Amino acid sequence: MRRALLVAGLTAVLALPVVAAARDHAAPPTWNADVGPIVLSKCAGCHTAGGIAPFALTSARDARRHATRIAEVVATGRMPPWMPGPESPPYLGQGQRQLSAAEKATIGAWVDSGARAGTGTAPRRPRPAAAPAGSRTITLRPGRPYRPKANASDDYHCFVLDPGLKRDAWVTAATIVPGRPAQVHHVILFEAAGAQAATATRLDRASGGHGWTCFGGPNLGFDLTSPNARLRFGSPQWLAAWVPGRSNDALPGGRGIRIRAGANIVMQVHYNLLNGVAADRSRVRLRLAPTAKPLETMLVAAPVELPCPAGTTGALCTREAALAHLRKDYGSSFLPDALLALCGRTNVTATTTSCLQRADQPLTIYGVGGHMHVRGRDIRVVLDPGTPDEKTLLHIPAWNFHWQDTYSLRQPVRVETGHAIGVRCRFENTGDRYILWGEGTQDEMCLGMLQVALG
Repeated sequence: MRRALLVAGLTAVLALPVVAAARDHAAPPTWNADVGPIVLSKCAGCHTAGGIAPFALTSARDARRHATRIAEVVATGRMPPWMPGPESPPYLGQGQRQLSAAEKATIGAWVDSGARAGTGTAPRRPRPAAAPAGSRTITLRPGRPYRPKANASDDYHCFVLDPGLKRDAWVTAATIVPGRPAQVHHVILFEAAGAQAATATRLDRASGGHGWTCFGGPNLGFDLTSPNARLRFGSPQWLAAWVPGRSNDALPGGRGIRIRAGANIVMQVHYNLLNGVAADRSRVRLRLAPTAKPLETMLVAAPVELPCPAGTTGALCTREAALAHLRKDYGSSFLPDALLALCGRTNVTATTTSCLQRADQPLTIYGVGGHMHVRGRDIRVVLDPGTPDEKTLLHIPAWNFHWQDTYSLRQPVRVETGHAIGVRCRFENTGDRYILWGEGTQDEMCLGMLQVALG
């Protein structure tokens, strides 16, 4: 018995170094087994051939080529980009957009051990979730390619797309695929119905079917008679949008935005031409459902009046010169004064601006986004700002023009009649011109965008 115990004890002692050695010499992570699935699910949406990222990361060879850079940006938290700050509430899909500490460690160990592909089958990108039963998908694009005008840094052009709807439908998801990602700055889809549809048809025919220049919006006129148009200042209903960095393309479950039978869709494309000019034919894929719980677009805007930096003088450093610039480039300059009036301001020549809009009926907020241009530094969308009940809906403390998105709240927020939704923006003007609200990249905006259900 004693001998048996000694043998067992000796065997256990001798086994300890073997276990430790097994731990010390565990196989390093490989692309096929460990890293590829992480990168393909959380990075390849942008890092794909023809995507908005500067290189693809869809294979072991792609990733190995950039392994050192990958390790750096992952360790510092710069990639994958997640713009909302810690004051923001939780959003749907947030876990799929960020790397966990364990995933960061796995990527770092993979790079340190030589970025090996490994054995076995190479991973593939996850397939998109199947469309709900009863939905259908249509693909639309302009009738012909369009070559942006090369005599300016920005060109806004509108195209008419006919979905051929015989009855009302509900847009529950929209995937916008820029034909030239290097020059397409944003795309917005608008519903054009009634008088606005007639205007769109007239503008398109006048150009021989080539669309029309549309700085400042689709130029379809203001229609306060359409359903809930006051929420968007009488402009056509937004159906969907794409901006650099956008990843969400589906509305929250069971929700949709109505497009009426016989309506057209106007696709506004903003081309930024600093990276060259080439013919473009961007396309959209819409997922349509026969019925859905309705969502509406609500806009909350604040005026932008950025004076030239102290000590800077020049021909464009006056407000009058800035207004003349808007009239010359876009054919209109009424919005800066209209926003001042809407927000009850007479002068906001400062690097911080804000405005609020009170709910005139109960509503529920499902999604929220913000929009500024290249001088933007910080944007916040807040419920009941300046009160004990203040609640942050979105805060982006380090604004990056190239990483914009709309975020679906994990817990929708109820807003009662009379409560206020505010937007607040901070800018830095380092240029030599007075900056006003405008559509060009070198102009500015302060805009909160919300997806709301009324009642």
